[in-house]
Amino acid sequence: MRPGDPLKTIKPIRSQKTGSLLPREGTFVSAVENLGRKLILVNFGNAGYEYLFPEEVLAESGNG
Repeated sequence: MRPGDPLKTIKPIRSQKTGSLLPREGTFVSAVENLGRKLILVNFGNAGYEYLFPEEVLAESGNG
């Protein structure tokens, strides 16, 4: 994945910050490793930025 790539969540996810449900579509920002776990930073637009686990998102293919 590269910054700017579109992503979709595979299930409904609540924001850790606000407690509201996040949109199903977002944009990949970056990936980091923390305590041996990979985390994906996703931009959900008006809902803000959230860290998710890689197994919670799917990269959308531009070619359908």
